[in-house]
Amino acid sequence: MAFLFLRKAIFLKASIKSLVVIAPLCLSIFSCSHATSHNETPITGEITQERLLKDYQGFQSGIESYRISPEDKAIIAQWPSDLHIDIFFGTWCHDSQREVPRILSILKENTQITSRLVALGIDKSDPKNLGETNNVKYTPTMVIRVGDKEIGRIVERPIDSLVSDITGFIKKNNA
Repeated sequence: MAFLFLRKAIFLKASIKSLVVIAPLCLSIFSCSHATSHNETPITGEITQERLLKDYQGFQSGIESYRISPEDKAIIAQWPSDLHIDIFFGTWCHDSQREVPRILSILKENTQITSRLVALGIDKSDPKNLGETNNVKYTPTMVIRVGDKEIGRIVERPIDSLVSDITGFIKKNNA
């Protein structure tokens, strides 16, 4: 009888260890795969801001709720006119749903800055392999360039703020 009890206890302990490892993984996959509503199919490839905001309401509401301080507006106005930002993101990704509306709001403050939106699948793929070409591993990834030179990246979230991090890249590279 004691042997059976001990055997069940060992099995239970092993089962609990498995749950501790598997549960967070399943929760992470579930939360990312359901980041868009059931009628919003994730897209891949280059997309216009207009289409993104029309087809994915969460991004539109993020723009409407984000406020830029007068100090940050003054800093953004001083950014170089040949600044370009490639924005790699996933419509399914909660970090993208937070950061992409913020960068789009910032870009409205200086219309000389160019940008490109590239939607990636959960596997970080897109039809033109732009994510792979740019070595994108996480979403969102913002590749900041002045002219043809990459001066920095913001991956998933800024260290300080989008404006502060981009300004830091510009200053560090004397751009």
